[in-house]
Parts: sequence; C-alpha cells; structure tokens
Amino acid sequence: MKPRLAISLGSSFLGFATHAGFLARLHALGVRPTVVGGSSAGAIAAGLYASGLPQDIIRKTVLAHGFRRSFIRRTPWLTHYIRSSFFESNVGAFKTDGAIAYLEKVMGKKQIEDLTAPRFMAAVSNLESCRTHFLTAGPLAQIMVASCCIPTVFAPIPHGGMHCFDGGVAHEAPIDPWLEDPEVDVILMHRVTHTESAPPRLFPLNLFHLASKAHECASEQLHDYRLRLAELHGKKVLVTRTVHSRPVAFSGREMPNYYAAGEAQAQNLYDTQLKAMLT
Repeated sequence: MKPRLAISLGSSFLGFATHAGFLARLHALGVRPTVVGGSSAGAIAAGLYASGLPQDIIRKTVLAHGFRRSFIRRTPWLTHYIRSSFFESNVGAFKTDGAIAYLEKVMGKKQIEDLTAPRFMAAVSNLESCRTHFLTAGPLAQIMVASCCIPTVFAPIPHGGMHCFDGGVAHEAPIDPWLEDPEVDVILMHRVTHTESAPPRLFPLNLFHLASKAHECASEQLHDYRLRLAELHGKKVLVTRTVHSRPVAFSGREMPNYYAAGEAQAQNLYDTQLKAMLT
C-alpha cells in the first residue's frame, strides 16, 4: 500500500505563491495527499488546494495584486484607529475583512469539515491563553485568513470564543495533530525562506530586524524538537525548503518567479525522494 501523505506548508511573508507552485507541481505529478495544512501563507495555499479549485485558478489567485491588496483595503481607517486606541486590547494596524471576501468570491463559502480529498487543517494562535489551535472545522476563508493575522499588523479574527492570530507564532509548519493520526504515514514539510541581505542600520528598521531574527531562532529550535517528536511517534518526515529573495509588499513583479521556484523544488523532491516512496 502506498504511504499516506500529509503536507504542511510553513509561514512565510507572502509565501503563498511559492507554496501554491509547490503543490501544483506535485499535483501534476500525481501526488495526492490525504491532508494538507499550514500556518499563515501556508494556510492560504493549503486551503486553496483543499477547496478543489483548478490549479490555473489557484495560480491566478495567488499572483493577483488584488488579492494581496485585499488584506488592507477594507480597513475602516478612522473608526478602526479610534477603537484600537481606546476600546480594544487585541489590536492590529489593518483589518482583513477584504481578504475573507476575496477568497469567498474565488472559492465560495465552504466549511472546512466538508473538505475530504484532501482534508484541511490550519494553525492559529490564541495569545490570551498562549496556545496554538489546529482548526479542522469552521468557515474555510475566515480561518485561512485568521492564520495570517500577524500580531500588531492585522487585527485578530474572532472564532470559537477566541481571538485568532497568526499560526506561525509558535508553529511555522504545523504537524502536531498528524503525529497520532492513523491515516498519515509520511509528513512532508515545505518551508519558504529568503536569501540573507545586509541588516538595516536605521531605526526602527534595525529593531524590527532583530525581533524577526529572535523569532526565527525560536522557530528553528521548535522545528528541531518537532522532528524528534515525529520520530518518536513513528512518522517519517521529509523537510524541503525553497529559498528566494524577500517579496516586496506592494510589488507583484517577482511573484511568478516565486511560483516557479516552488514548482522546481517540488520537481526536485519528487525526482530524488517522493517518486521511489510513492510508486
């Protein structure tokens, strides 16, 4: 019997195009995962895939300037900042209502629990309880976007009695629910990282850079621990990484190249490891 595959897509700034290219090439090669999931940009790409959309529609979505812009375009600037200044403890510079509406227009109003081929899981962070939740039920578009709500940047999305922030806070590429899943034999983690550039020297960019590096340090350590935990549970884990330049927030010029980079990484992984394992 072929091993049953779970694919986790990691959080990465605007990494959804890279992840989508990765999944598209695996799909073209006949790879059919049992379950897909992710954090942040990974949750976006995994959700689009699990929704059953044709690959050309997914590609069009992740490359669209309108999709990137949708994460901020419905922010009610005046009332949002008044509420954030005086009435809210869970704040963020932008509201993501536009992104939810955009995805619902593309995918329809789907529920996660209705997705079966493959199943879908998204990680979100509850900063009040300091816990990560792995969501497998609820409105698909809303939860995909909730997993992207970087603290302080995007206002959290309420769901299940909590305020949902970016799942990548503690789980860059979430796999924990699959460690005891009898329908998963192999876990594939796709990580997207960026080529290093000279650190900024100007304030406050230098502070932001240090905070980012501190989070990266913690993420790498947690990643190593999870690989050991998966081994203890008898799960085989493959980790692959696509590396490219850091995306520019409001420029989509490189997005097709990032999609192609994900495709190339998937092809290499299939040729060197997956083909022998799955055939």
